[in-house]
Amino acid sequence: MQVMMTIWLAAWIIGYARVSWTVYAKALGVVSLFLVMSFPALLVSIDNSFHVSIDRSHIPTVMSLLSRSVAAWSCLFFLLVTTPFPEMLYVLKRMKVPSIIIELLFFTYRFVFVFEKVAEELYVAMKARNGGNHWRHGGMLVFQLFQKIWHSYEALRLALWARGVSDEIVYVHMETYNEKNKRYLWEAAIGISLLLWLG
Repeated sequence: MQVMMTIWLAAWIIGYARVSWTVYAKALGVVSLFLVMSFPALLVSIDNSFHVSIDRSHIPTVMSLLSRSVAAWSCLFFLLVTTPFPEMLYVLKRMKVPSIIIELLFFTYRFVFVFEKVAEELYVAMKARNGGNHWRHGGMLVFQLFQKIWHSYEALRLALWARGVSDEIVYVHMETYNEKNKRYLWEAAIGISLLLWLG
């Protein structure tokens, strides 16, 4: 069932969401590499005399865990490439998720892009000044990176305080559903019903 779910979501991601198959393959490769690196901890055992052995009875469990992890990643990747983040926050708010969790997700999402932008600016500045590859230069870069991110956080906090934001952030819902999307809704309902029937 997990394999069918992964294939089905791959068809939706590449076919409907128009994500390039190379991007999907690279992302799946990174996830698979991370999962394979965790295999030794599940298969290899060391006794008191430091004798290393592989427990073959755990191989089915590891393969089941691999298929479940890839299927869960496929669901998350599909959600990320098809749903705008403000819409996710709006749904969480409708589901009565505590506002502190939603705001933490919002700030984390925002600072991912702040982190990327600041890191790129610092890297370009270091290369423009003929920066070296010594480990001390990397330490200075990391220190300046976190310093700039902290200043960005302070600027955001002051901006929210100046605008009188004291309770919770309001998310504007934009209706994106239309009649043409009914085909996708029916396909999703049929696919979920099939998976539930097989499970």
